[in-house]
Amino acid sequence: MDIERARYLVSPQGRESLTSLAHETDLDPNRLATRLRRQFPPAEAAALAEQLTLRARAASRFEPGEGLTLYSAAGLEMMTHPIVARRRAERFAALGLPVVDLTCGIGGDLSAVARNVPLAIGLERDPSTALLAAANVPGAHVLGGDATAPPVRLEEFAAIIDPARRGAAGRRFDPEAFEPSWDACVSLLRSAGAGVLKAPPGLHHERVPSFAELEAVQLGPDLRELALWSGASAEPGLRRAVLLPAALELTSNQPASQGLTPAVGRYVFDPESCVTRATLVQQLAFLLTANFMDARVAYLTSDTAAFHPMAATFEVIDVVPFSLQRLKEYLRAHSLRPDEIRRRAFPVEPDELRRLLGKLPGERVTLLCTTLNAERITIVARRVYAPAPEAA
Repeated sequence: MDIERARYLVSPQGRESLTSLAHETDLDPNRLATRLRRQFPPAEAAALAEQLTLRARAASRFEPGEGLTLYSAAGLEMMTHPIVARRRAERFAALGLPVVDLTCGIGGDLSAVARNVPLAIGLERDPSTALLAAANVPGAHVLGGDATAPPVRLEEFAAIIDPARRGAAGRRFDPEAFEPSWDACVSLLRSAGAGVLKAPPGLHHERVPSFAELEAVQLGPDLRELALWSGASAEPGLRRAVLLPAALELTSNQPASQGLTPAVGRYVFDPESCVTRATLVQQLAFLLTANFMDARVAYLTSDTAAFHPMAATFEVIDVVPFSLQRLKEYLRAHSLRPDEIRRRAFPVEPDELRRLLGKLPGERVTLLCTTLNAERITIVARRVYAPAPEAA
């Protein structure tokens, strides 16, 4: 977003115009811009049309009242989900330190922090984005500047560091191509009195510094980020799985089980992504009183039903040695159709397998495709849920 557009949007005139357009329902960008040009100068019409479109996009992602008031396309794409930001802010509040967001963007994390700590500072190198952040988070001090040259004594602050992972050519996967680079971010994290470095879910574990605590944060079905914490309240080497919005946690210092049963029991358990990414399947196995079917695969099994929010529980109908023809014939013969297909250590993508199986009539089942004792198998199963608690 260019600076003139940002200045207009944060001005009283721009804000008043946006308020007057809150009733707009046809948010097709081209039609909206054409219609607004009848009321506003072209530059203002374009700015308002973009903002209304971005607000609608934000509303489709967040619950009412969770989002900010002003967005940029890049800022919305990179913005932390408000539920994730709120949990992070609560952890910062417990530290008793002022907080500096070194890469504040349009203010997603900063907004949550400013509601929880007495002093919150945001740093943003792009002037247009800094203007939006200042308007979005009036309770914080937003400054222009580069994360690698903080305007504060970092050792006296808790820091938020979220390097940019997108550029003109699209998403960057090499941490050294992040902005700031990964090594620079790790150095900033080490320098702060406390802090968190946000990383993509696919970050290799060897990139996690030894002084950091790792959180794998999942919201609903989506693994949102890895968060590396350091300093006050952080335990170096600890791994934590976080499942939101339920605020459930599993950590590496809980009891673990390495039991192995090289066969499929009556029930199979599929851990949530936050558990596997934090390498806490052994801890989950202990809670479920379950064993691994294969030491290299995260599926767990037991002859006894068990339930935990961080795992899906399936009752096994049958186990079919995998071949496409054999599986198709089995499903057809038993009047079963795959409603859900999951896989671990299996070479075929679920969508591709669904296409290859074609349309099948019958009862809905789940297919768990995996490898057991070096053989590819398909577990045909039904999803089962914990019994509802009895009324008092």
